[in-house]
Formats: sequence, structure tokens, C-alpha cells
Amino acid sequence: MASRFAFIIRLLLGGALLLPGHSASGQISMKPESLTHYSYCVSNAKDRSSVFLLDRGTLYRCGDDIAVSYFNYLGRQKAPEKRAVEAEGVFVYRMIAGVGKCWNKIEDASGNPMSVYGCDIYVEL
Repeated sequence: MASRFAFIIRLLLGGALLLPGHSASGQISMKPESLTHYSYCVSNAKDRSSVFLLDRGTLYRCGDDIAVSYFNYLGRQKAPEKRAVEAEGVFVYRMIAGVGKCWNKIEDASGNPMSVYGCDIYVEL
């Protein structure tokens, strides 16, 4: 039970950073904006019925202004980013530490420019 609680806390603190000069067993500092974006995304997913129950967890997919804001926040935090060409189009992905990713779809499957944002947060059982 204690390890499950620790895992949930780690998921909620997806943007957590170790303070400089501290070991892994030292204090953890968390930017409030990180938890705010996470919470807004999960709430947006629930409001839009974009919650998917999978075999090993739950996927929350948010969109609209919430996803744009989260994507831009991750960019300001210098989150890992990658560009991917997929069957549906071209995407720019920014990773949410340990729990998911946000994306900007910048081209459709035909190569036409576009801009659609979304975020996926995955919570394991």
C-alpha cells in the first residue's frame, strides 16, 4: 500500500525536480504550475468524456486551450521534445515527466499545415 501511495505521489509530481546539491534521498521541489497544468488537463478530459480505461491504467486526453497552455508550459520548462512523422500527419511532442506527453499536430496526412493541440496523461493501476 505504501509503495502504491508513493507511486501516485510521483505521478502527481510529474514535473518534480531535485534541488541542486541534494541526493536522490533529499528534498523534492515541485513547481506549483506543473501540478496545476496536470490537474486542469485531467479535469478537461473528464469534462469532455476523454477518459479511456485501459488494461493497465487510465488515459486522460485533454485538448483546447488547456492543452495549448500545457504544451507551452512544457516548452518553457525545456521538457524533452521530438518531431515525428506519422500516418496521421506531423507532430511535435513534449514529454510530461513520467506520465505522458503533449503534442502539436503541425501537418495533416496530406502535408497541409495545421495546428491542433492535445495532451495524454497515463495513470497506471
